[in-house]
Amino acid sequence: MRLNAFAVGLSAALAVTMAAPASAQQPLTLKPAGSPLSVQPPFAKDSKARKAISGAACAPTTPKVCLAVNDEKKYAQFFTIDTSDGAKLVPGDLIRLAPNNDGELEINELDLEGAAYDNGFFYAVGSHGAPRDPDKPFDPSRFSIYRFRVDPQTGIPAFKHSGNLINTSAIVRSGKLREAIKAADKIGPLAEQPLGKNGANIEGIAVRDGRIYLGFRAPSIDGSAFIMEVGADAVFGKASVKPVVHALKLGKDVGIRDLAAVKSGFLVLAGPSPGVSGSGLDYPVFHWDGKSAVKPLGPLGSIPGDGKPETLVVLDDTEGQPWRVLILIENRENAEPTEYVIAR
Repeated sequence: MRLNAFAVGLSAALAVTMAAPASAQQPLTLKPAGSPLSVQPPFAKDSKARKAISGAACAPTTPKVCLAVNDEKKYAQFFTIDTSDGAKLVPGDLIRLAPNNDGELEINELDLEGAAYDNGFFYAVGSHGAPRDPDKPFDPSRFSIYRFRVDPQTGIPAFKHSGNLINTSAIVRSGKLREAIKAADKIGPLAEQPLGKNGANIEGIAVRDGRIYLGFRAPSIDGSAFIMEVGADAVFGKASVKPVVHALKLGKDVGIRDLAAVKSGFLVLAGPSPGVSGSGLDYPVFHWDGKSAVKPLGPLGSIPGDGKPETLVVLDDTEGQPWRVLILIENRENAEPTEYVIAR
């Protein structure tokens, strides 16, 4: 929707009509570039998992080899985006990320909320949040981040993998983000608080040049959503994790649903923070330069029914051209992957 294109200024002698500055214009609602891509075969292993895809990222291979995570299971799934005969998404191998227990830690649902790729590694991150229901038992297995190495040319691991086989030496788990969140500016006081009370909850991740950027659906404070930046070598090594928090002015009760790195910064998929679902927010997309500047690019528009846009995958980041992205929707069978073209 466009704001009034003209403003009328009155003087003592006459009325002057002048064009409003471009900064006063709201970006137009983003429209799908076409029908959702076909998904064949379906994502594994059951309908519950197929409706719970919560994050994805692609290696810069040809064709694109990507990893999808879900917030219900202990496995992720590779997929490719095939454009040889009409665009389609082709799910492939499963990769189990966690065993049933790790020492004294019983690992249940991983509550994975985001995936990323950087420099030969895929990453997957848990929500690091408390349950929505304060009476529900606290599950420590959601406080983990995982990474594993793949061949940069193929996007596939050299080690054996499946939905049941876990290679704990190749798939590295870290629990160091938990304490880092507690120590983080702004976010820390709301760490491990219930979602309904604006409790900290990760929903997006991007990784660039060894720096991990974590987007929080909550807290939302005074119109700001938050990204926590940490070093990957510290998270997965012995050094202490020193979080840097970035506040993004996205709007009242707006949180981050996903992040994706682009050459000029990051694309941010936003949506309602916990407790305001169904408020009519349009799941806006923003560009963030990685420092302080945030630019609204347009809302996706209301998603019918209970669909929730949870994932933004960059298909094309050619300089001087619009971004082409794929949006995946939670609560829909096979995530209804839909392409959008976004003007810079």
